[in-house]
Amino acid sequence: MKNNLYATQPTMLKPNSIHTWHHPQPSCLAVLFCLTLLLAGAGCSSLSEPGSASFASVTLENHSAEEIVAATTQVFGADGYRGGPTGSGQMVFDKEASRGTSFAREGVVGGYYGAQTVNRVRVDLVPLAGGQYRLQCKAFMVTGGSDPFFQDEVPLANIRSGPYQSLLNKVQEQLK
Repeated sequence: MKNNLYATQPTMLKPNSIHTWHHPQPSCLAVLFCLTLLLAGAGCSSLSEPGSASFASVTLENHSAEEIVAATTQVFGADGYRGGPTGSGQMVFDKEASRGTSFAREGVVGGYYGAQTVNRVRVDLVPLAGGQYRLQCKAFMVTGGSDPFFQDEVPLANIRSGPYQSLLNKVQEQLK
């Protein structure tokens, strides 16, 4: 009989050994399902609100548009933003981003030559029924210098809306 190196020997299983697959417990599946729903709904303040209000928004009542614009300009100005009204019910506020953000977005060479990333917030005042207004905003990181032709506005993800929602909440508190 020749020695065959590629021949396989039959293996014997122990008669009492049972091979089973471990299935996750139902409670683990429920937790995973809940986490999935939570993450899927992150950034959505309400399913009844329009998509344009999904980043950050507040509803204001019993105040004129001029009062709301003035309060918004004051709150954003107190937080270091420059800017104000640009049109009917629209405002734009700019603030220098941190050095780390500028370095990450502009690169080493851009940072060396003084390129600065700007945090831009576009705020809209939307009239609603019954004398109410919705104050909503969307934030952007702007690179490319001060010339609007070369600027690149990159919108922030809804999950990063926390600081902007806080600013709008301050406007709401100031108007109470």
